[in-house]
Amino acid sequence: MKSYERMSKREAAAALLEFLDERPRALEQLTRYLAEHSDGTVHLDETVESLTPLWRWVKSMLTERTAETPEPKASTNPTWLRYSIGTEPTLSPQSIEIIDGVISYLCRVVERGAPQAQWRVGYNRIKSYMWQNHPVLANNNEEVPLPSLVPGLARGQAGGRLTSEDDKFTRTAAAVIRRLDGPDEETVVEDEPLIEVEDLGEDELRGREFEVSLREDIAHEYSREVDRMAKILAKEDGITGVVREDREVLLVGTTTWATSRLEEWLNRYFEEKLRG
Repeated sequence: MKSYERMSKREAAAALLEFLDERPRALEQLTRYLAEHSDGTVHLDETVESLTPLWRWVKSMLTERTAETPEPKASTNPTWLRYSIGTEPTLSPQSIEIIDGVISYLCRVVERGAPQAQWRVGYNRIKSYMWQNHPVLANNNEEVPLPSLVPGLARGQAGGRLTSEDDKFTRTAAAVIRRLDGPDEETVVEDEPLIEVEDLGEDELRGREFEVSLREDIAHEYSREVDRMAKILAKEDGITGVVREDREVLLVGTTTWATSRLEEWLNRYFEEKLRG
């Protein structure tokens, strides 16, 4: 099954429609979960503020998959999972369903707050644009990959590695709405991605190696945070080593990680630490 980065324009357009078709069912499932398992403090009224009690409840519900968790058929996974990393490495099946619903609700909140924004296939002329072919909510040159904002944070939360505040998505949604309403100097995102990952192939001792290039401002202004990140990443399962080759370049060895998984982990880390 093709990932977003390998899709043709026609395939990416079809994947976008598939994602949008999934949203109502996922939101209905979330509503059922809330009716059965919440304490009545979560109200899906499509306001930005409603995301705070929702995320508080979600954090209490997230669980990790176990060795006994059956591997689902790839075709049954939601598109944001199926066309990105393919199979879920962390979240339990129930947690995947909950996060799928949260994605739907986050989309609904932002759509309401930025009614002029439209869904389209992500595109940028920049080399290795991370959201190429992904579903994005956009207005003019602003593209926001809403479906990709939730899963990584949920995985970190479920595993206890990267926890988040209850109002994380309230703040995120408010910032996204400001961007899509008409970005100002404080909310414009740099055109250049935070990181770029290049697959260097197999190494006999360290397994597969990746070269990670850091955006210049990240490498220089947040150098200590980069060092902390390298130590945390080195402890992740499947990572055999992380070496900061110079200020702007790291080498990462792994036996199991794919490019997309490493990109997601790094972007999630920096967005949480530097912008959250």
